[in-house]
Amino acid sequence: MKAGLLGRRLGHSLSPQIHRFFGDYDYRLYEREPEDVADFVRGSGLDFLNVTIPYKQTVAQICDELTPLAERLGNVNLVTRLPDGRLRGDNTDYFGFSQLLDSVCAASGKSVPRRAAVLGAGGAALTAKAVLEDRCEEVALVRRGELPPQDAGIIVNATPVGMFPDVDGRRIDISRFPACEIVLDLVYNPSPTRLVREARAYGKAAEDGMVMLVAQAYRAFRLTSPDASTPEGNLYIYGPPASGKTTWARRIASATGMPLVDIDAEIVREEGRPIADIFATDGEAAFRRIEKATLARVAASRGQVVALGGGALLDGESRSLAETTGRVVLLECPEEELLRRAAASSDRPLLAGDKAKRLAALLASRREHYDSFSVKIVDMTSITKA
Repeated sequence: MKAGLLGRRLGHSLSPQIHRFFGDYDYRLYEREPEDVADFVRGSGLDFLNVTIPYKQTVAQICDELTPLAERLGNVNLVTRLPDGRLRGDNTDYFGFSQLLDSVCAASGKSVPRRAAVLGAGGAALTAKAVLEDRCEEVALVRRGELPPQDAGIIVNATPVGMFPDVDGRRIDISRFPACEIVLDLVYNPSPTRLVREARAYGKAAEDGMVMLVAQAYRAFRLTSPDASTPEGNLYIYGPPASGKTTWARRIASATGMPLVDIDAEIVREEGRPIADIFATDGEAAFRRIEKATLARVAASRGQVVALGGGALLDGESRSLAETTGRVVLLECPEEELLRRAAASSDRPLLAGDKAKRLAALLASRREHYDSFSVKIVDMTSITKA
């Protein structure tokens, strides 16, 4: 299967990496100027095509048919080529934004406010507005040069302001809206965005667009991939210490609705003590036995997102179990970024002491092991991507 993303400027995009979590199809980026869009969409030959800024409304006019949701919204971010060659336009952003909104409310314990404001006027803004109209009493669409109503309880940035390379840009000063409880920024590069950081500093529940990006990609996969019709196994997230396993597992669980299982958290819960204590008292060999037994128990269920420890699959039987009960995705990350993240954490017993030296030695000893996994994704979420 061949697929891709259509947009005018795609240097910021993480879509190819995101789609790798779900399937092994060929997914590429296609930058096109406005005058070339119609010919490309009709003649690309791709099985499905995602669409982003600024072509979602344009592509809706090119498709041969629209799903009821795409017709309602007036914009398309998923084009599927039907067996007869005709193009069907759909919208997975509605699902994506709904998952983002629900995940933030669940994490913060907040209900969706009665009044909302959406910054922007493009396809993403119209989709966010439609979702909120199904949840709120009043939704204001705030165009360029305008400010949100002072009583808006939720504010959504659906503009590209703050997206790489303009990472210091911001559409509004969130401190001027004390009634706002929830801030959602559909920009995901960088993650978190300046708007999200500032909103959190003022005590608001805030999240960037990464969960939405993952959710709409998952929805596109479920709608278009032949593999999606087979029974779901587990999705195992693996990689070196500090590579982002827990963070990505949480994002994917929020985006897809799949249950989240963190093997390390399960061990702490079952043993009643921190992992560092297990290492210090019983040693690494004892911890690995516990880890193996925990994985075996978790693998007995299906349809979960499972965050693995950095050495959980060093054992051949554990690796075989994971690979036969689901999809294993290995996260990669530059060593200097791993060290930066590890330096901020004290609960990494294998990196205790000289973290730089211990990390370098650990990566060297496991390089062949990590390299042997076929599905690899580079975690660039905390590194501004050109």
